[in-house]
Amino acid sequence: MIKLTPATEYQSDAPETLWVLTLDAPPENRWHGDSLEQLHRVLGNLARQTPCPSLVITGSGSDWFCGGTLESALTDARVPLSQLARLYSQAYATLRKYPALTVAAINGQARDEGVALALSCDFRVASGHAGFGFDAPRSGRFPMGGSTQLLPRLLGESVSKRMLLCGLEWGSAQALEGGLVDEVNDSPVAAAITLAASTEGLNPLVVQGIRQLVEHARMRPLETGFAAERDWQATLGE
Repeated sequence: MIKLTPATEYQSDAPETLWVLTLDAPPENRWHGDSLEQLHRVLGNLARQTPCPSLVITGSGSDWFCGGTLESALTDARVPLSQLARLYSQAYATLRKYPALTVAAINGQARDEGVALALSCDFRVASGHAGFGFDAPRSGRFPMGGSTQLLPRLLGESVSKRMLLCGLEWGSAQALEGGLVDEVNDSPVAAAITLAASTEGLNPLVVQGIRQLVEHARMRPLETGFAAERDWQATLGE
C-alpha cells in the first residue's frame, strides 16, 4: 500500500532529507486496517531518524489521491468500525505529530478519510483536476480520521457543515479560494517537493516548534501561547 521514494528520483536537486510517500492501492488508493497500521509504523520509523526527513504524500495514478476506506474494510467483522476508527486516529495523529514538514500532493480526488489525510499535513498542493467531498454521512456513518475537527478549524463551521452534511463538493479552484489548499499546480508532486525543500537548512527543532506553536494558537489563550513560545526558545538554547 505504501511506497517510499527519495525525492531525488523526482527532482535531481531535491534535498536528500526529503522523501515521497505514495499511497499505492489502485484504482482509488483506499485504506483498510492493515494499511493504516503500516502507515503508523512507517511514520514512526521515519520520525526516529536523524535527521528526520520531510515528506510529500501523494496517491498513485493521476485520478485519485485517496478515496477513503475500502468497502470491504467497512464490513469486515474482524475489524469493527470502532477499531477501524482507532486505527485512523493512531495513524493520522502520528502524521500530525510528525517532527518534520509534511506536504500533501493531491493528485486527484480526495474523499472522506482522504480529505482528513490531506488536512493532517502542514501544506496542501492540489492538481487542477483535484476534488474534495464526503460520501460517508450519506452512507450512514461518520467520516473517520478527524475531518469533523480539522475542517472547521481551517474553513469555519458553516462551510464544514455544508461539506459534511449537505454534499458540498469543491474542485481545486474553490479549494484554493476557500483556503483548503495552499497552491494549485498541474505537477503537484514537483510543486510539493519545491515547497518542502524551501525549509532545507532550518534547524529541525525550530521547524518542529513553529509548527506546533502555530497549530495550537487557535486552541489556547494568547498568554499561554506566549509562554509556550518561551519554553521552545529555552529548549533551543539548551
